[in-house]
Amino acid sequence: MTTRIKAGSVSSVTLALVGLALGCMDTDQQLQNESAAALESGGTTSRPRFIEGGSMPYVLGFSPETGQILGGSHTLLIPVTGAREMMDAANLPTSLHPELGGAYSFFNSSVRHGQATGPFASQWWPHSRNGIADRWNSVVKDYGNLTSDPDNLSPAEKYDLLFYAGQARSLEPITSFRVDEMSRPEGLRAAPHVARAARVAGPTTEWELRHHGLYQGVTPEYWWGHCNGWAAYVVAEGSGPPRRDVRVRLAGGTLIECASVELGCILFRTADIEALMTEVYHHDAVTSSGRRCEMRADQVLRDHYGRPIDPACRDLNPGTMHVAMTGLLGLGAGPISATSSGGRARRSFVVDHTWHREVWSYPVTSFSIDAIEEVSAQRAAQLVCSGGYQGADCYNYRFNPSASRFVRVAARYGMISDEVSTAALLQPPALRNVAPVSSELHYVLELDNQLRVLGGEWIKNPAFINGINGKEMHPDYLWLPVRPQGAGEDSDDLGGSGDNPYISYSRAKALLTLSRGY
Repeated sequence: MTTRIKAGSVSSVTLALVGLALGCMDTDQQLQNESAAALESGGTTSRPRFIEGGSMPYVLGFSPETGQILGGSHTLLIPVTGAREMMDAANLPTSLHPELGGAYSFFNSSVRHGQATGPFASQWWPHSRNGIADRWNSVVKDYGNLTSDPDNLSPAEKYDLLFYAGQARSLEPITSFRVDEMSRPEGLRAAPHVARAARVAGPTTEWELRHHGLYQGVTPEYWWGHCNGWAAYVVAEGSGPPRRDVRVRLAGGTLIECASVELGCILFRTADIEALMTEVYHHDAVTSSGRRCEMRADQVLRDHYGRPIDPACRDLNPGTMHVAMTGLLGLGAGPISATSSGGRARRSFVVDHTWHREVWSYPVTSFSIDAIEEVSAQRAAQLVCSGGYQGADCYNYRFNPSASRFVRVAARYGMISDEVSTAALLQPPALRNVAPVSSELHYVLELDNQLRVLGGEWIKNPAFINGINGKEMHPDYLWLPVRPQGAGEDSDDLGGSGDNPYISYSRAKALLTLSRGY
């Protein structure tokens, strides 16, 4: 870990070393002390209030026959806050969490790392494997055969047999092409995928196969899946992961755990319960900061500095990422999810890890800053120029006329994995021991004279000629789950069209609660 401050006046260098405070160091230090005390004491905070802010659809692709192909959406919630704002309207840190304003918006070089607990490694249930209708631990793949390996049916089938017993459904055969193949003349397309007719356990399984599986009319691309539902679930649910497999039955509408010798009971492995919770959070209500880029990486036009011209593909602003990391993971904040409990804590948030049209959602649980270097405006311009094109002005900083000080930052953030092996899924989450995924960030922060973070620019790693290019390797947007219900769903998450309308939150949560008890 290194801290390098540009040569300059003694007073400026000294202040930068102790916190880059320049008029607000006392406020920052007081906030840090208060935050630490609150974290230690478990102090409580009031819940934020929200207003509806539209929706953020998951555009998976475009079909000539049907137009947009959607994979659900987030219902956006905007926290009500009176804090002074910064960045542009799409990148406000307070849009992610209402506490990320005020003193949190000032640069504080003493906040160099942070760690949150809670999220755990699991599975993203890709469409190419039939989503949560995947028989992930069985060699018997015939959906009409429910008896050869009953303990290893898919999560959707087990849910059907428990809550929709006797309501089997039929699926007609279907032929489908990938999205890119559908735009070609029929004679030039590759061989289609053919899904055979099937008799399935019930409506939950049927819906999953038609909307999140191989019966949806188009062959799923490799990145379509439930990563956003999984990320929302593991960040939002404050009760912790499932701890053990449970064998259950219904008695008068009540979920009962079976004795080991009982017949007619259904085994839900911990991963099955995780899949059901992932599904109910797949179409949810969230706060968000940043914009989603809907373009393929090879179609994005760039300016002289190597920055995407389309503002949606230029985001996330690195200033927003910096404030989120240092604020939520470093100093801590109050709960925002309706299903979490407790007071102030260091809190995870979710990133779309790739800035282009593919969506890869991961919970961020840690960050560390490896280098902080105050630089001149000219050096900041040179850093933004690196990786750019002929015609760029590499001597004058032209990106934010309000900025008067600049800081180069090299940081890393750690993400929880959503791709664990079958062997790992057979273990409770606490025993999976899956290492976090680390990603580098390189950026210049733009500050005013009071060291308020105004914004920033992504840069190439200046330590290497061919190092990580932050202009291409940075998150698309940030978000925080607030509640599992999205547009069109009732209070128990039933209905709607974004996630499986037959799975209720209360039933999935009841299975989770049983699994957490001993």
